Amino acid sequence: MTAPAPDLDDILQRLEAARAELTETLKSADPDRFDKDNVDGESVKRTIERTADDLNFYYGRLAARALNLPQPPCLSRAEFSSLREATVSLQVAHRRFSNLLHDLVPGDLDRVASEDDNPQYTLRQVLEMAAAHYKLRAQQVKLLSATTISRRKR
Repeated sequence: MTAPAPDLDDILQRLEAARAELTETLKSADPDRFDKDNVDGESVKRTIERTADDLNFYYGRLAARALNLPQPPCLSRAEFSSLREATVSLQVAHRRFSNLLHDLVPGDLDRVASEDDNPQYTLRQVLEMAAAHYKLRAQQVKLLSATTISRRKR
């Protein structure tokens, strides 16, 4: 027997908690190291730019398709010049994404986002992936911050 699927409120709470964790992680990051690459060529800047782009162009597009809504217009690729700008812009991207979800009812979670060249996902899966994405990015920012700190101590 399989476990019951998480309900709408639970999924939305986990999405919000994951977003809040990433936001708090960004608030504790060193703004002077924002665009500094680690030995692997990664930086907090690039990580958060990818996060905003994924939220706007991937998860937002999938949610809009599942709900038969237009994707928000006038979106452009993220290019941040400071940690503060990145944090605020990420919050705006999340707000744009969550606006797509404001009238959800539990039955909407089983709606499918279909695209010609991509796998089909239910809205439930899209929201779960977005929450996992936030958690992953928070871990990456923490790791990048720790790598930066340990490199400075040497």
